[in-house]
Amino acid sequence: MQWARWLVVFTATLAACASPRNAVATKELDEVRALGRRAWPEEGAEVTRALLTQLFAPDASVRAEAAFALGVRGDPSAGDKLVYLALDHHEADRDALVRARAIEALSKLDRPDLHERVLEALDDADPRVRLEAAQGAGRWPAQPGVVNQRLIRALATEKDVSVQTYVLYALERRKSEEALDAFVRFASSSDAEQRIFAVRGLRASIEAPAARDAAVRALGDADWRVAYEATQSLSASRAAEAAVALLEARSQANPHVRRGAFEALATSVKTIERGGKFEALDMHLVRALWDHSSSPLRSDPSSSVRAALLTCMLPVWGRLNLDRTGDASFAHFPLSIAAFEPSIRNDVEWIGLAHGLAASNDPNCVDMLFALAQRPGLALRGAALEALAKHKSELTRAFLIKQLGDADLGIRMAAVLSLTEMLEDTDLDALARCFETSRGEGGPEVRFNIVKLLPKFGARATPLLTLAARDEHPFVRRTARAELEQLGMSAAELDALAAQVAPPPQRPPAPLRFERRPRMKLVTSRGELVFELFHDEAPEHVANLVELARRDHYDGLTFHRVVPDFVVQGGCFRGDGNGGGTWRGREDELPHEISPRKYVRGSLGMPRWDYVNSGGSQLFVAHRATPHLDGRYTIFGELREGFDVLDQLEVGDTILDVVISE
Repeated sequence: MQWARWLVVFTATLAACASPRNAVATKELDEVRALGRRAWPEEGAEVTRALLTQLFAPDASVRAEAAFALGVRGDPSAGDKLVYLALDHHEADRDALVRARAIEALSKLDRPDLHERVLEALDDADPRVRLEAAQGAGRWPAQPGVVNQRLIRALATEKDVSVQTYVLYALERRKSEEALDAFVRFASSSDAEQRIFAVRGLRASIEAPAARDAAVRALGDADWRVAYEATQSLSASRAAEAAVALLEARSQANPHVRRGAFEALATSVKTIERGGKFEALDMHLVRALWDHSSSPLRSDPSSSVRAALLTCMLPVWGRLNLDRTGDASFAHFPLSIAAFEPSIRNDVEWIGLAHGLAASNDPNCVDMLFALAQRPGLALRGAALEALAKHKSELTRAFLIKQLGDADLGIRMAAVLSLTEMLEDTDLDALARCFETSRGEGGPEVRFNIVKLLPKFGARATPLLTLAARDEHPFVRRTARAELEQLGMSAAELDALAAQVAPPPQRPPAPLRFERRPRMKLVTSRGELVFELFHDEAPEHVANLVELARRDHYDGLTFHRVVPDFVVQGGCFRGDGNGGGTWRGREDELPHEISPRKYVRGSLGMPRWDYVNSGGSQLFVAHRATPHLDGRYTIFGELREGFDVLDQLEVGDTILDVVISE
């Protein structure tokens, strides 16, 4: 396919750009990359000026790397020179890759005045430049008008499959209702990723008959990823026809699609329009979901599907309870943990129940969540606490406040996040105690999220913010400084606080270097995945992965997160996504090594929290191109064998072994 061929060419071009032609270029590229990874605005004008100078270096690979680095840093003052480099009709760079990197950088800057200039690049002669202009538009606020219309016009004349795909991505990301005709047309494209983005785009107009019909047809797509996205688009419809189609999709062969059908029903059944079709549908749901002996809760082999059914069951049952009160044909089902014990097999399914309880209006659901929050599994406890955020009450708030003192920092994190909409003036002391005692692995993320809550307390939070501005972690300090600025603290006072922070200790160098790109065989309970590792682009990440593999760190760990048609994620020693660390220790974090490489199907990426330099032992693999991750998350490998295994992985599947070879 043209798209696949173009990706190979584009990736090869980027690799060539990252493989300098001589020693001078090698040194300059290394310097430019190092500058691009220095944080803005902490390291501001001087670093930006150095990168701007490199925009005019003799070697095109250096110019391209400098442009990309300016985009990663995001200093808006670089915009004017980047416009000159990419768009000046007489002086723009002759190298198309340099122009592409400049357009990519421009689209990332917080400069709305530059958006129309970026869109001019949709007319560039080179498809790489047009692609970056299209992708860039997907980064901007989703407002209708000029941007959407310009993208639609470009799509009408664009011949390159790859550019078409990224225009569809941008229109979908912008929730463009104006692009309905284009989405319907491309929903039957011969290219699977075009169909994916087109079907995702239908959601913005799903009540239009043409959109709903196209989404229903997509449920039968040969590519499970397209069919899954159809379930998610139909979840937004209030029409009973959509719910009927989703019920039929529960019998699909692919477990991701079955899971998606139940996820979508959990949303759509709460909002479908009333009428004769609903009266027929409600009892159909009862029989299909749990009354019948062949209910998926009893018969489906996939825990992910059963978990999704449990998530769906509670809000549906709550609605039926309300609508059919007094109906002798409808037997009320009293909710309790004991009632579900015979049917639920593992924590994956209990977590599905917790998600359903979050949306339930049953009076017993809060007590059930309290019980789940005290079970042994960390992932289950965290899910139960997060679900309690949907049930605001004094009792719930008191329970969550108590969890701020839990011995496990992952549980504290879940409690902090769940308290966001429940905090009262009296809770500041509890947050302060949690902040001061959350140390070690996971502590920085807990402290960061507490700092984000402090504006609710106004000037009363100044002492805690002042403490946070001297925190050992740079991102906690940065966030606290921003909040203190909002409270009126002067720059001189803030600088004085920063001066009290001890410099970070020296990190030992990465232990391994390679002559050529190594391979990683990831042996799972579903089969083997073979990756090529990009040590030349992300040496710290590859060395960390290889060293951990040699210590058997990954053996026996699970894939704790699978989002169909997005990513599979694993490598957390805790099993809940809060476990990290590197070969240096569990409190260590990897600095980012973001490159111009695009996320494609099979890309191996590094998970992180809000802090860009917080990589660790986990990893994720993309099901498809994920343009919104490009330039934000480090890519350090790519799948070469085992795509069928990637598609089969579900939550709870196990990593059996990791084998490295050169």
